[in-house]
Amino acid sequence: MEQAPRQAPDPGGLQPALALDQHLFDQAASLLQQGQLQPAQALYAELLQRHPAHFDCLQRLGWIAAQSKDYALAVDYGCRAIEAKPQSALAYLDVGSAMFGLGQYQASLECLDLAISLDAKCAQAYNNRGLALKALKQPQAAEASFQTAIALDPSQAQAWLNLGTLQRQLDRHEEALASYDQAIALQPGYAQAFFNRGNVLQDLGRLDEAIAHFDQALVLEPGMADVHWNKAVCLLLGGHYAAAWPLYEWRWVNHQATAASPVDSLPVWDGRQSLAGKTLLVQSEQGLGDTIQFCRYIPLLAAQGAKVVFEVDSPLAALMQTVEGVEATLLRGEPSAASTAAADYRVLLMSLPLHFGTTLNTIPSPGKYLVVPPEQLHHWSERLGAKRNKRIGLVWRGSPNHQNDDKRSILVETFLAVLPSGFDYVSLQLRPSVQELHTLVAYGVLQVADDLNDFADTAALCAQLDLVISVDTSVAHLSGALGVPCWVLVAHSPDWRWLLGRKDCVWYRKTQIYRQPQAGRWDSVLQEVARDLRLPGAFAAIA
Repeated sequence: MEQAPRQAPDPGGLQPALALDQHLFDQAASLLQQGQLQPAQALYAELLQRHPAHFDCLQRLGWIAAQSKDYALAVDYGCRAIEAKPQSALAYLDVGSAMFGLGQYQASLECLDLAISLDAKCAQAYNNRGLALKALKQPQAAEASFQTAIALDPSQAQAWLNLGTLQRQLDRHEEALASYDQAIALQPGYAQAFFNRGNVLQDLGRLDEAIAHFDQALVLEPGMADVHWNKAVCLLLGGHYAAAWPLYEWRWVNHQATAASPVDSLPVWDGRQSLAGKTLLVQSEQGLGDTIQFCRYIPLLAAQGAKVVFEVDSPLAALMQTVEGVEATLLRGEPSAASTAAADYRVLLMSLPLHFGTTLNTIPSPGKYLVVPPEQLHHWSERLGAKRNKRIGLVWRGSPNHQNDDKRSILVETFLAVLPSGFDYVSLQLRPSVQELHTLVAYGVLQVADDLNDFADTAALCAQLDLVISVDTSVAHLSGALGVPCWVLVAHSPDWRWLLGRKDCVWYRKTQIYRQPQAGRWDSVLQEVARDLRLPGAFAAIA
């Protein structure tokens, strides 16, 4: 989401109380206009000591704090500015923008509404209000607010950009492209608009055009980590792995992509140093599915003589201990100084495809590469008992914390309504809601989620199944890594690993892909699944 914008404050409006400090005020205002925030901040702080309740100093110090992303300090200065000048729309605008930066979206909305009540023609307040409403998951109200901002000030490129971002979220891709066109027409050097337009083109499968837009954004702002990373994802989606993996290293610059960072006291293994007799700390990153997908590289490290210590999330620890070549596992996020000090190198898990030169034709272990711990395997065999019909595992949604979960997930009622009878369906869904549990009972689906302690249990349960049908989430990767047949249901704009236009999956030999024909439409996908389940040779084809 775009950060709520604020223009540099107008240097005019000097209050009489500062008349004796005119030269300091003029100097501070000049520094602020030149973008020299720290010197300007020091002068305004000096002025504020002499005039503790002066609105102009408080407002400018709050603005500077917001530019430095110290939003709590910005709120403090803004509230003091409101006390000094209660009828200032600008002060409420500043506090509302800072509240947005703190993630306090309802408070942000309330402050921005107050700003608008004081100045009904403040386009910027309507723009920022749209951002708050979007964050509060009120897209229609957000769109109306962006449109009002544009009506008040058609030259506001930021409002056009934010409108386009909202339209993309609502799968109104052509409208989003038009909004980004307006932003670029108003501000031809608007790198963010080129980047965002490229993302829409990628959603539409127009990959060459998307890459051209990413390249243009990088011409304008070469250091935009998100653009490098998204270009890598676009190349991966198109199957251009050799060109993509070097750019994919930009993900660690954007710390939203991975909590791990290759900058540490341990030397980073870059694929060139010998691993013979060395201890290598491999750090998992991003989601659980990513760890499952890329742990296939660890046997290759062990084959080079490495003793591999694998840092993983707690739910995967027991299962990852069974990966060939893993000497020990560590829990991600817990202190591990003693263990890392003994390692010779460290490497991020998703850098391994780069170091091994992976292409579409050289993906290691596309068949089975995970092993179920025997104890869990025996437990779940006993738990399910003798098989009467073909068993099919079901996953209809992913983590609600995933940024695209609303696009990849399906309502359980919609999912189950079309599935044919004659099979024993088993829920693999993590933490089903009370309503979902009632629906499972109504459809006769076996629900065992309360007995799944970690992914070793889930793996053992998957091993008892003839087929897993899953949306794009970690269980789809788990099934593929276990060699269990899986039908994965992917959104119209798919994650990069599913590529475009293919029924097969290059990463998992026994996985088939069912794709949305257009954004938001799951009905035809589920009908295709139901039809294929009824085919006499369906299970023979995926065995």
